[in-house]
Amino acid sequence: MRPDGWVQLRSDTVNALVLAAESAIGPTLAIIFGAGMVAQWLAWRTQIPSIIALLLAGILLGPVLDVVDPDELLGDTLFPIVSLSVALILFEGGLDLPPRELRNTGTVVRRLISIGALATFVVSWIGAREVFDVSNRTAIMLGAVLVVTGPTVVGPLLRFVRPAGTVGPILRAEGVLIDPIGATAALLAFEIIVTETTDQAVGKIAGIVALTLVAGIGIGLAMALLLDTALRRFLIPDTLAVPITLAAVITAFVVSNELQEEAGLLTVTVMGMYLVRRDSSIIRQVIEFNANLRTLLISALFILLAARIEADAFRDVLLPSLAFLAVLVVLARPAAVLVSSLFTRLPWRERFFLMAMAPRGIVAAAVSAIFALRLEEENVPDAEKIVPIVFLVIIGTITFYGFVAGPAARRLGLAESQADGVLIAGGHSVGRGLALELKERGIKTLVIDTDPYNVARAIRAGLTARRMSALAEEAGHDLDLRGIGRLAALTSNDEVNALSTGRFARIFGRREVFQLAPSPRRSGDAPMPEEYLGRVLGIDGITYAALDERSRKGWQMVGLSDPAAAADAAERDEFIPIARVIDGRMAFLCRNDAIPTEGDVIGLAAPEVVRSVAEPVGGHSD
Repeated sequence: MRPDGWVQLRSDTVNALVLAAESAIGPTLAIIFGAGMVAQWLAWRTQIPSIIALLLAGILLGPVLDVVDPDELLGDTLFPIVSLSVALILFEGGLDLPPRELRNTGTVVRRLISIGALATFVVSWIGAREVFDVSNRTAIMLGAVLVVTGPTVVGPLLRFVRPAGTVGPILRAEGVLIDPIGATAALLAFEIIVTETTDQAVGKIAGIVALTLVAGIGIGLAMALLLDTALRRFLIPDTLAVPITLAAVITAFVVSNELQEEAGLLTVTVMGMYLVRRDSSIIRQVIEFNANLRTLLISALFILLAARIEADAFRDVLLPSLAFLAVLVVLARPAAVLVSSLFTRLPWRERFFLMAMAPRGIVAAAVSAIFALRLEEENVPDAEKIVPIVFLVIIGTITFYGFVAGPAARRLGLAESQADGVLIAGGHSVGRGLALELKERGIKTLVIDTDPYNVARAIRAGLTARRMSALAEEAGHDLDLRGIGRLAALTSNDEVNALSTGRFARIFGRREVFQLAPSPRRSGDAPMPEEYLGRVLGIDGITYAALDERSRKGWQMVGLSDPAAAADAAERDEFIPIARVIDGRMAFLCRNDAIPTEGDVIGLAAPEVVRSVAEPVGGHSD
């Protein structure tokens, strides 16, 4: 055969192999990501924790239908991919820890990731040894691995429960910071197990801790400083800012792990915590992109995790795992919280909620698989039981805390059963009138305004009100949003309204942020782009100028219990419908909506309509 013919044959063979691999991997990856998004959507529709829906999807695709086999699909690249994904998630977690939150919760968080983690380790170690009757060395590794919680599981549960107080920031910070500590603890446990003499073990432990801190913190700060400098000096174009940031995160993670095993998680966490202090528009773009990437990664990782379950591996440890789960839930977590909150001002109801939130996630799975394999190579007795035990703990804690966290938060007064209330930005007469009408019908409201006069008037009217801008840094953290699930931006400033909806869309979702229609621009001015707007209030859209003009003419907010009368008044241009309430549930009326045919219709009414209401309730024009 001629040389060029041989080259062609070899090229055709390689292309055929690549196509064959793609034909096997492509559909499976599509199934994984598709199932993840379907599970996320179903969880949103049914109001169950998304983690539980993802685990069920993974079990269905893996052990039940045998559609997805992660080890066969990804082979030796499975855990490197999982590690890189966890690194990106932890980086995003660091970006989600604003300095103000850490200052307010620092004492409890520091104790949870130190003496709290130690308490969890001791209880888990002894519990694993007694419940599973495994060797002491295997029990030590289990205790070290299970100190972690992690943002992959805590974050989705917090977004589902949305507890008030400081417990949310505490749990977020603990979940992010405990992961690198837990991975390092597992490495230390491994060195203790395989080292023959105490002197050697102490020397190795000191070296690992020192190198982890130097590599993790040093490389993290250096890379973050380099990236921050390049961004501030505009050395990186906006179109490349996000991909270069992610590339820097991955590079720093790999370099740290090469210098010291498991130091990469600390590196990416430090990078995120440093960059979030630079509250720039580019960093906000990175946060928004990472939030979407995190959803994809969490969905895929949990499906891969659940799909790896093999029934045979769990036969011997399934029933004991229930007892071990009880040890973790009833003893380990309460002990960690109690020793971490001693002599602090943390309210007892918040301490109890912290005891009801300690799910394990991806980091525990990845670390346990890595070190279990290494212990098996060292012929450590019962090492093969580590992975099935950890996986059952992950499934058990996610399921238990997923179902318990919401009811616990509501029972403790940290959350409400339904978030149907409204945050009203704008305490003028129309905003107060809307709040009073909603309150009269059992809908919770919170009014915020920067004008002390408007706030004082709202409080005198019996409303809950605070002097604060919707754009203030503390607005998303300091406001008591229990029972609040949507925003109505009614200020006189169109730009503030648009920015407010963009900010609170990260909390409530874009479906639940509403604003007044922007006022018509002067001749020649371009209209405000739709992409910056929330959902526009009013069937035909209504501006602040229109509200203010009618308010000065004596129009008031009223609730009409007869929808037909509301429709007639709207036809006569004497009524502007804005919201409706049916059986205690409210919804705003937006562009192209029809006037409801049942329930109460709330809107701005002309004086003659107001007089026709027997006992009008609402605000009064100033």
